[in-house]
Amino acid sequence: MKDFPRSTDSDRPEPTLRFDLSTVTGSFTLIFAFWTLAANTAVVAHLSFQTLSRIGPLAVVAGVIGGVFIAKAPIRPELQVRVFQRANWKWVATAVAIVALRGLSYPVFWGAAFLFSLVSAAKLREDSLPYRKASISSRSTAIALMFLALASAALVYVAHRPDPDDANFVGIAADAVAHPQRPVLSHDALYGGDNLPLILPTYSVDSYELLVALLARWFGGAPIWWAHAVLPTALAAFLPFAWARLMRYMSPRHWLLATVLTLMLLALLGEAHHSLGNFAFVRLFQGKAVLASIGIPLLYSYAWQFADTGAFWDWVMLTGCAIACVGLSAAALFVVPMALGTAALAGLPKKSLVVLGFLPALYPLVWGLALRGSFKEVAPVFASVSRTSAGTVLEGFGAHGQYVLLAALLAGPFLARSPRLRFRLVLVALIFFLVALNPFLFKFIAKLATPESVWRILWNVPVAGITAVAMVNAVEQMSQAWGKRGVALAGFIVVGVLAWLAPHSSLRRSNQVSFSAFPLKAPHSEWQTARTAIALTPPATRLLAPESVAEWVPTFVVRPPLVSVRAVYDDQMGVRMPPEEAKTRRELRELVSGGDFSAKRTEELLDTLPSYRVGLIVATPAAAFRLKDALIARKYVPLPEHGDYMFFVSCAEDHANIFE
Repeated sequence: MKDFPRSTDSDRPEPTLRFDLSTVTGSFTLIFAFWTLAANTAVVAHLSFQTLSRIGPLAVVAGVIGGVFIAKAPIRPELQVRVFQRANWKWVATAVAIVALRGLSYPVFWGAAFLFSLVSAAKLREDSLPYRKASISSRSTAIALMFLALASAALVYVAHRPDPDDANFVGIAADAVAHPQRPVLSHDALYGGDNLPLILPTYSVDSYELLVALLARWFGGAPIWWAHAVLPTALAAFLPFAWARLMRYMSPRHWLLATVLTLMLLALLGEAHHSLGNFAFVRLFQGKAVLASIGIPLLYSYAWQFADTGAFWDWVMLTGCAIACVGLSAAALFVVPMALGTAALAGLPKKSLVVLGFLPALYPLVWGLALRGSFKEVAPVFASVSRTSAGTVLEGFGAHGQYVLLAALLAGPFLARSPRLRFRLVLVALIFFLVALNPFLFKFIAKLATPESVWRILWNVPVAGITAVAMVNAVEQMSQAWGKRGVALAGFIVVGVLAWLAPHSSLRRSNQVSFSAFPLKAPHSEWQTARTAIALTPPATRLLAPESVAEWVPTFVVRPPLVSVRAVYDDQMGVRMPPEEAKTRRELRELVSGGDFSAKRTEELLDTLPSYRVGLIVATPAAAFRLKDALIARKYVPLPEHGDYMFFVSCAEDHANIFE
């Protein structure tokens, strides 16, 4: 296209790094996109997992071929930058001052930030300055990127932060392996043994868990081993490549340093449970974390590449990335349209390209509309909007991290070297404040995204990367303005910011993170207790256990049905049961967990055990002490204590030899 100058053969960088980046990111994106299309088609056509597993090799081959082919396509102007422009320090200082208002009143801060972004967008304009050739990447930078990949993989393998959500995510994979003849993602994988539907209809778009099941079926091994040890380690090695691809657009001269800083920020931003850092190194074993930490930066890099070139193959990669994101997590149904809308609008200059750039968002939007009707059944669970925009920012960015990230969003455009990047960054900030951070639109967005998941709207902008680029640009701009003194001052500020965030790192032990070579990211005691309970449960009976044990039972391929799993799942599945049954199941779990019930209610609950065919009861020591006599009277015999829990089994004489 004549609007965008193409590079000549003399402009080509060394092929090694470009081929690595394009092949690795392109193949990963297309493999998973084809797999997601296959899995989503299987859901619509009610195909079995056995049938889907036969399609898997075709998706892998198609993705690899597509990735290699696109990597060898003609070079695009992704490595070109405009001439240097100096920072406007008055605007930078104003942005920092506005962020200071965050500590006073969120609506006041939001109003000032939005007005500042609006005025900034009017002030900054894309110009027609000529391109100049960017610095050529060397083999040393390729080696450095590989080192980052290995370090990231090693960190993810040894870092463990167990998440009970794996009851559902790993449970889906285990259920597919256990029942390959059943239609995929069409039934409950948590409680087992009942004709219950999927816990939430939106999970029917997830293909990541089915990929775990596919690997377990092809190569053997437990699904939880693939989900916790293999896939996250491989994805961690890919993580630096994903961010490096975006950094090549945002900081062409210092993309490697910007990538390193981004990875550091992802490690440090772990102050709250839903902070960005807690969806990177310590949680990369779940599809939603892969979406937040890998999918979004890839989506922006492909969107802006297409905006710069208008090339058909770039649009294909953008579409593939959008489809792949949907397979990673149901959160993509609203995160991807918001992210693509922001990236497309910020990726001007042509209106036609904006429309085409947003077109891939139709895939998640169509799925969202198709599932909206089936979501009505569980809508009462999410009826109330308890979160606020201020609380969401605090929850997603952290009490300390929010100041760093918000300052980078507002000040970053005025630190950028390229006028085009300045304009893109200011549009990203403007749209982000207008939509995701808007306190007046928040309740409306929460109803569309569900109040439980609305905080994930913060994922639609790669704020960690934007912050890293702002840091790099600040050092370079201060170096240009004040020489060595500027470099020293900027370096001091950057190090100070990182040190300020360090006590809230996602890798700190107070964040429930431990480090070991044990391959499973599960609490060892509870996982072993669940394993023992499964072995002791008599055939054709149910298992009743506290939440801390029950939530790991679905991760096994061979497992008994459960009376109850977790409080949150009981609420979501309870709307599909008679109200009295949902209440009884929940209270039975609370009873064996040590819950306080009256003597009359305790007897009523224990009298329901035969109706649920409970063959094994796992109880905390306190609950076991109170319930022992009543359970013995109902022909439940206590077994020797196992770890921190007591077991009561019917017909115990048939199972006692297991402990001998």
